[in-house]
Amino acid sequence: MKRTNHHLDVLLFDNEEKKQGTIIRKPGSRKLYILFYYFNRRVEKTTGLNDTGKNREKVRLWLDRIIERRDAGKLIFAEAFPGAPEAEKAYFAKLEGWQYAPEPRDIIFGNYVHEWYQNVWKHYPEGTKKDDYRLIIDYWLVPYFKEMTFFQISGVELQKFINSMKWKKGAKKGQPLSKARAKNILIPLRTIWNDACDQFRWVLHNPFGNLKKHLPKAPAKRREGFRFHEWLAFLKEVDPWYQPVVELMILTGMINSEIAGLRKSDIRPDYILVQHTIVRGKEHDTPKTVYRIRKIPITQAIRKRLDILQERSTGELLVTTENGSIFRPANFLKDVWAKAARASGITDKVPYSLRHSFAAWALTLRIDPNRLVRLMGHGSKKMVYEVYGDYIEGLEGDFWLILEYFGRDFVERKAKQPAHLLAYPGMMVQPGFHQGISEETRNPALPLKTF
Repeated sequence: MKRTNHHLDVLLFDNEEKKQGTIIRKPGSRKLYILFYYFNRRVEKTTGLNDTGKNREKVRLWLDRIIERRDAGKLIFAEAFPGAPEAEKAYFAKLEGWQYAPEPRDIIFGNYVHEWYQNVWKHYPEGTKKDDYRLIIDYWLVPYFKEMTFFQISGVELQKFINSMKWKKGAKKGQPLSKARAKNILIPLRTIWNDACDQFRWVLHNPFGNLKKHLPKAPAKRREGFRFHEWLAFLKEVDPWYQPVVELMILTGMINSEIAGLRKSDIRPDYILVQHTIVRGKEHDTPKTVYRIRKIPITQAIRKRLDILQERSTGELLVTTENGSIFRPANFLKDVWAKAARASGITDKVPYSLRHSFAAWALTLRIDPNRLVRLMGHGSKKMVYEVYGDYIEGLEGDFWLILEYFGRDFVERKAKQPAHLLAYPGMMVQPGFHQGISEETRNPALPLKTF
């Protein structure tokens, strides 16, 4: 007998003696579902079987056994429906009078991830980390581990996974991922693994403990900053619309997403308040870390570039494309940066090299490392020295050129210093300044007490 309502195309093949439980088929689907009530709660599950006469009989017999065990008080929901959500199994276990404690063999990775999204991931603060986790899980982890139980996710299986991680499209299709990228993909997997072990009180061997030696051997490319002559040659080839943008980046150490999110209201009389970012076209009021919310003093060099950007901006965002749309780092890299790289012949740099250049140039000018940490939005000097502190061959020879480009007001302290200590060869000395230049100022190899 067939009965239709507004929501379901219901196929009834009830046992005449019991008249309990229903087999249904949903609109647009050829799969058979079962529907019954347990502890006055509706239970609807797919059988995974297509709607055929043979399968109808098979499902009816199975459903009858479920109903028999239910009525006899012998149904163990978690055993009858091992693929059900863990919360549902725990709910019925409590009503059945026992404590549900699934084993690693009982939990399928794909099912757990679905619940993890609802119970854990959705509470992550909005930002790049949350978005990156979702991309990695959906693109890399679920396709590989979806049908595996946590018991099957062993160290050996993780080694197989690492070996399988190759570019799926683009010019690098089929090539192994870099070591850094592979490590980033394993981070959400480890997080999910740890959360499952914590939730179900599992004591398992850690499959991540010995993976370091199995990661790709290809060394990550070093991001090196510009020498000053390289910078001028590169800047000359940058689209004029974007020249004040890249100059602002190298003068402040701000990254693409911070530049994209910079608003006119963030430009204060004496400083830039870095507090907004735009990542993948989505605006965020919360930066990557609390340290990234920072104040960058506006020097004369910075002011010059800000004036250009403010004058031409027609909306609240300070930096846009020439047609007024949002500044998108991916498009900038492809349409602007790559063209300048080819034209200048400087092809070993990326936009992030501007941040490396800012750090290296600031260290060359010997500003206080603690101040540099604050300017770059980090929590300690360790990050600055380990990530941005690589020596750039010959950069000390660019000392005066960098100082002139950044401006004396970048390095001088707020407290007034004797005028002769602030002068340097090639700088225009304001009327009234002392004309004498000390030996330590002439020789950049000596420590500058004023910087």
